Amino acid sequence: MSRFLTFTLTLTLAAGLAAPTLADDFMPPDWRGDPLSYVAEWDFVTNFMPDPMNVLPDYINAVGDGGMHELNDAVTHAHISEEVYWENDPSEPGDGRAATGDLPGQIDFFLANWIDDYEYKHIWVQITYGGQGVPFVSGVIGPNPGTNQWEDPTYGTGMGGLEVDPNHRVEYWILMPNPDREHIYLDIPPFTYVDQVVIDTISTNDAISTEEATWGGVKALYR
Repeated sequence: MSRFLTFTLTLTLAAGLAAPTLADDFMPPDWRGDPLSYVAEWDFVTNFMPDPMNVLPDYINAVGDGGMHELNDAVTHAHISEEVYWENDPSEPGDGRAATGDLPGQIDFFLANWIDDYEYKHIWVQITYGGQGVPFVSGVIGPNPGTNQWEDPTYGTGMGGLEVDPNHRVEYWILMPNPDREHIYLDIPPFTYVDQVVIDTISTNDAISTEEATWGGVKALYR
């Protein structure tokens, strides 16, 4: 079975599920598990974060690395803006979520992944949310691989976003040239909360992934 057919069947199955039963890792990219791929997941468990300004993920893994991935002493982590506060999830005792009041907020996800010579970094972001607005990725930035300096940045290009249902969104971005670490900025509108974020990356020499090549077909499945 081709990767595209497998991906399409997965999407078709997901489209038939009601939102409450849809897994939060609801639409992983087909590259997950490939060489130079990387995945980080933030579940926002309230008792996992003694310092509300540092959001630690429940799970980080990199292919061939296994566990917390450090790159030149940089550790994958996230920071929240002061407009974002933590609240218990009333539907999941012991679980938490990042919420906003009447002002928009932001979560800055920092990923330290791989040192390599591949040209493109593909970034796939799954967002589980609720409330009055729709969170979205407002920017992706990394240091210039030629200088390794943040002052000479590489800016990501958004390749599209998809509202899977009222509580799940996917975004796809590309960085070129490809840095070994990057910031991903998630904007949260007023009176909105984020329950989980899963970010996948991969380094390749391919400008177009399976998901990008079929993005129009993906959106058509959910109309």
